[in-house]
Amino acid sequence: MAEGATPSPQAGESEPQGGTPLPVMLDLASARRVLVIAPHPDDETMGCGGTIALLAKHIEVQAVLVTNGDGAGELPPGTSETRKAEMTAALQLLGVTRPTIFLDEPDGHFADSPAFRARLAKIIEDFQPNWVFVPWLLDSHPDHWRIARASCAVLAGSNVEKILYYEIWTPLPATHVVDITSVADQKRNAVLCHATALKYGNYVEATFGLNAYRSIYVPSRETRYAEVFAVRTPADCTRTA
Repeated sequence: MAEGATPSPQAGESEPQGGTPLPVMLDLASARRVLVIAPHPDDETMGCGGTIALLAKHIEVQAVLVTNGDGAGELPPGTSETRKAEMTAALQLLGVTRPTIFLDEPDGHFADSPAFRARLAKIIEDFQPNWVFVPWLLDSHPDHWRIARASCAVLAGSNVEKILYYEIWTPLPATHVVDITSVADQKRNAVLCHATALKYGNYVEATFGLNAYRSIYVPSRETRYAEVFAVRTPADCTRTA
């Protein structure tokens, strides 16, 4: 066999399975009411801010901030209120008009509880979203994956049609992609609202570097930025592949 050649299956052997399928375009028109669950201020903007901006042009979007955003007590006093105000400003730039719901769970130390699940279930019951955005189940940040799993436990018994996992610290196995080129400036300005977080990381370049890479999935030469999601139904929301 020549060097570098791929061996053919022997008689009786099956063809090896292929790789991960390419993500398909997400049909935004099927969203009627959207809930966005954010562990910390800035997660929603970096993870799915472009898609939020596209959706908010036509439908109601409700954001939920799970933790108090105080940096696990390691940041200066007043940081929680500052970051909440930054999140409010960012969401307004993205076109969200509903006030953010603040759950004030401890930043850096989120622990699933019956109380958290009951509060989230009540929000879902009251708002009646058909789509819910949640951080990826295998995200590297402990708050992110713990909140994702606790949320998934609530969503598994809901009437929500689509659960859309978004990526923050950890790239996910994308099933769907959204071209956000038309709202990229909106998203960039929204990320810049999170001045507290930007003191500790170059999140603008990191976010748009990832969005630029994800644009390869959109079959258009005009596309420069895209966001991707792993889309699940409540019945299979715990699946990670």
